[in-house]
Formats: sequence, structure tokens, C-alpha cells
Amino acid sequence: MLSTSLILTSAAALAAAAAAAASPSAYSALVEPDTRSLDAIYQAARKENGTLQVFWGGDAGSQGDDLRTAWAAQYPDVKLNLTVDLSKYHDNRIDRAYQEGIHVADVAVLQTLQDFPRWKQEGKLLNYKPATFDDILQDQKDLDGAWYACLVYNFGSILYDSTKLNASQVPSSFGDFAKPEWKGKLILTYPNDDDAVASLFALIVGRYGYQWLYDLANNDIQWVRGTGTPGFQLIDSHNTTSKRVLSFTSYANADFLATKLPEAPEQYVSWAQTTGIIKDTPMPESAKLFVSWLTSNERQNATAASGSSSVLTTLNERYGVSPYTSNATQINDFRVFEQDRANVEWWKNLFEEVLGTPQGKSPTVVYPNPSS
Repeated sequence: MLSTSLILTSAAALAAAAAAAASPSAYSALVEPDTRSLDAIYQAARKENGTLQVFWGGDAGSQGDDLRTAWAAQYPDVKLNLTVDLSKYHDNRIDRAYQEGIHVADVAVLQTLQDFPRWKQEGKLLNYKPATFDDILQDQKDLDGAWYACLVYNFGSILYDSTKLNASQVPSSFGDFAKPEWKGKLILTYPNDDDAVASLFALIVGRYGYQWLYDLANNDIQWVRGTGTPGFQLIDSHNTTSKRVLSFTSYANADFLATKLPEAPEQYVSWAQTTGIIKDTPMPESAKLFVSWLTSNERQNATAASGSSSVLTTLNERYGVSPYTSNATQINDFRVFEQDRANVEWWKNLFEEVLGTPQGKSPTVVYPNPSS
């Protein structure tokens, strides 16, 4: 088994620092939570002219459909353009626009968690605390309100076509997927194209060693770009004789696609998707409305009530869920992973050496956003 120091460096020190900084007494007094109701913020936002530009991290335009529909129904007088794309592209656009003195986004909701502390340091984020700020997971927010969690994501469930495989046939161990019996049956996302996938593969290699990666590479994997792509391709091949029947780098998006969550000592990835308001936004009230709506009790309650962790502590306690209690995933590990860019680069170079460079068009070109 490999040393975990290659996977997570200084995790204990960072966790201790986060815990100390997250104590209520450490909160900045300069920005208080916005006590206005969502409707009051909406009334203020209605007076602004323009379209709210939200950069949403993802890899298929349809991943933003539910949000677009819900927003239009609740706030019809504030036009929203929610653009789904890879977080590593969105953050580059924001940085480039800042250097060029132009405006491209009002709100960022991204997986590239390392960007938000840097953007705060560079003065690119607006300090703002939504009404639920004090209830947001203590170690998943900036104490000045520059950024905070808005969603809890899990990644690494085993996804399979339940009409072609019985649950009892599906491996419970990532180690099994490198075995000959699964040759030609997997669709996986390139780990050197997405940090969450890279983090998952780093955990697996840390448990099973480099030989697992070499064996997997020789197991006739269909490698694709985007975490949504394996699920879409499993749907496309559902009524065919294709032997490609499962993935562990995607999510269920059809009734016949079932999931199996790995159990400890296997590890999967979880993290708090993070949001912040870009400081130069010409639509500050609309931006405040969006992040307040995302983190509202109304929206977060639906998540917690479904049995998934929300970003609000009181709701998690009410429904008996928590992002901290599983021994098969650690929510802070991915944030630590993202901060150590040298470590991320090392892993991605390893994956590129063994698997090659990612091939194909960007997933949001294949699965685009709706036309404005």
C-alpha cells in the first residue's frame, strides 16, 4: 500500500487551522448576515438592469436545467444566464477577464476550491453573508463571507445498467475493476482531465498500488471526457448488445441506471461545492439573491429531507444526515487536495503517462448549454 502523503499533504495541520478559524468568536464583525427575506432581496434585484451571469461548474449543459427552471418560476423578473462548463475553464475566464478589465461573471459556483481563497486575497470577491451564513458548515466557508459551501457532492459511486447486471454481480471494491472479468465493460472519465476524478483515482492507487492503474489501463476501458459522459453513453447503449455496462466516474440519470456506494475501507470523494460573488458585478442585488436562494432553508431542506447532506447544520441534524459521519469519505480531503497544486500536477502527470492525454471535444461542446 502506498503512503498517503502523496495523496494528502499537511491534512492534519490544515484541518486544525480550519477548526480554529471556524469558531464563532473568529467571525469578522465587518459583514453581518443579510437578514432580508428572499422576497425583499428580489424586489431590490428587480431594479437592476441586465442578465445575471452565473458560471456553474459541470460538464453537461443539462446539469443546469433544474436550476434554470426553478429560478425562472420563482424570480421571473431577474433574467439568469447560467453557463455550465468545466470549473477549470470558468476560473481561467474569470482570471483573464479581470486582467483585461472586462466583466464575464457575477457569481461563480465551482469545483476548483483552491480558487476562492486566492480570489479573496486578490480582491476579486465581494464579502457577503446570506441569511443562513452562520448555519453553513463551519469549516466550509470564509469567515468574512467571501465564499462558502452551497452544495455537498459525492463522487465515486459504482454506476451500472440494472437490466444487464444484477446488484450481486457488481463489485464492491474498486480493485476488482482491473481484473480480466471486467475487460471491455467499463466507461470511465480521464482522471487527468478533472480534479475530482484525479482525487478519486489517487485514493484508489493509494490503496491498491500502481499496478492497479497499469492493469486498468490494459482492461479495454472506454475513456471519455466529462463525468456526465459515461452515464449518457450507458443510456445510448442500453438497448444495444454493447458490453459496456458500468462506470465509477459518473452519476445516475436514467431509471435503469442503479448505483452502489463503496463501503469502507474503500474511499470515495466528497466535497462542498463553493460559491462566491465576483466583486465587480454590476448586478450586486441579483447576485446576492442567487447565493441567498442557493443556501436558503427552502432549497437546502429538500436536499436534507431526501437523505443527502445539505450545507446547513440544523437541517442535517433535523433529518439525521451529515457529511462528516461516513468512514468511507472525508469531506475536507478534496479541499486539501485542491490546495496542493504540485501534488495534483504529480498525479495528473502519472495518469497522462499511463493513460495518455484526454481525447475528444470538451464535454460541454458535446452536451451544450441551451441557447440564450
